[in-house]
Amino acid sequence: MGNDNCGFLSDWPVAKKSKTADAEVINEYVHNWSYLPSLVLFKIYSMLGHKDRISASSACRFWRQNLYHPVFWQEATFVTDGNIAPNYYQSSIVARLVQNATVKFNSLCPDCVVKFIALLQSLSTNDNLKSLLLQPTYCHIEHKIFKVYLDKTSLTRLIQTCCRKPLQRFSIGGSEDLSQHIPQFLEVLGSAQPEKVLLLGLASVKYDSNYYPICDVRAELFLPFINLEMLSIDYDILDDDLLDNLENAVNLQRLIVHVHGVSDDHKGTTEEAWIRFKSRHADCQLRISFIHAYDEPAIYMQDCILKRNMPLSHLKVFFCEHINLDVLNVLSMWYPATLRSIVWVDSHNQDSQSSSWCLVRHSDTNGDEPNPLVMAAWRCPHLEEIVLLGYKYYVEDLVAIARLRGDKLKVLEVAAEDALYSHMYLSPAPIDEIAKIIGKPWTPLKLSELHPVIRSSDEGDSDEYVLPKVLADLA
Repeated sequence: MGNDNCGFLSDWPVAKKSKTADAEVINEYVHNWSYLPSLVLFKIYSMLGHKDRISASSACRFWRQNLYHPVFWQEATFVTDGNIAPNYYQSSIVARLVQNATVKFNSLCPDCVVKFIALLQSLSTNDNLKSLLLQPTYCHIEHKIFKVYLDKTSLTRLIQTCCRKPLQRFSIGGSEDLSQHIPQFLEVLGSAQPEKVLLLGLASVKYDSNYYPICDVRAELFLPFINLEMLSIDYDILDDDLLDNLENAVNLQRLIVHVHGVSDDHKGTTEEAWIRFKSRHADCQLRISFIHAYDEPAIYMQDCILKRNMPLSHLKVFFCEHINLDVLNVLSMWYPATLRSIVWVDSHNQDSQSSSWCLVRHSDTNGDEPNPLVMAAWRCPHLEEIVLLGYKYYVEDLVAIARLRGDKLKVLEVAAEDALYSHMYLSPAPIDEIAKIIGKPWTPLKLSELHPVIRSSDEGDSDEYVLPKVLADLA
């Protein structure tokens, strides 16, 4: 496969002219496909898709060497987990060339973490790097050796990667460990060419939402990023100062906030700050995710965290073991012009089983009051996604939601075992009616289609479900 220099466009191997030159040797160079000129191979590769290019490169060593040209590696996803045995030689070469790198690694596998560190080493030497998106499988990196190296070696290399050539996109992938070093990341990015930074993914997922260290991130660290388009942060650092320090980021399109807990000394935000924020960022969407926030949805959500003047477009609640009906009612009253998505997910065997019947009990005991999700479907013209898992829900309300939203409803997810029929509902085929209204096949999710942690909290790790969902906000 050649050396690390790869010979991307190495010179055409021409036989030296001499009186003793063997004609057969000359003919071998002229007629052997293995010695096509590099420029010709480059042209051929340019006409092929990525997979076909990889297949063609297996023809011989020379063809493989010419595969490693930076033009062909603008994007690459590196995967290190216990089930895949990648070509580490090839990965190390590509890591030195790629412009946009996504790194997926099993953060609970010691061997995978070591390989992740080695990959960061290669990436740190890459002058072409424009994007570095980390995607750990879990919020924690449970490896003692890695934790020893985190401050001394790996973190330094990661920061060097940021410095090497100013990044346009950078994400810690929800890692709680890496979130403790956000100030260092921001200082390094801000000291290079911060005007090039378009995306910062700094929000995390906490292993224990009741106890976790809070990193001190000064709001002024965000001032240099004047062209920032997308930012994710934890609620712990969100306050009026941070909102005001985003004033210069005139192109901000999406602000993503993760809520795990609320400390007693956290100031939070005010209505006035959000009014100022919206006047400067008229098109910015706010996405808030509550993750394992066991107390906050019941106590603080509508009283302390949610503000009427927020440009809230997406509300996601993951594994908080409670559904807040007051909040569901508030959504359609406070955010009718901006709300696009409501996601509320819990395990079916949550500790408070009575909570899973909350919506049904509300309909049974308050027959004259409209269902809050139906009201959202009526009042919010941009609502396109409703996901309700772990809670019982009447099918007729699903039909009502479909009728109100029509084919604008892109996602409607409920579990089949949670879909209930009231004795008053007479429609013979509600499932078919919903499918016809939204214009595509639709059925409630079967038990086998649910993530294991949705079926039971004992069957899986919530990180496996939550991390892909929240990282999708950065897409």
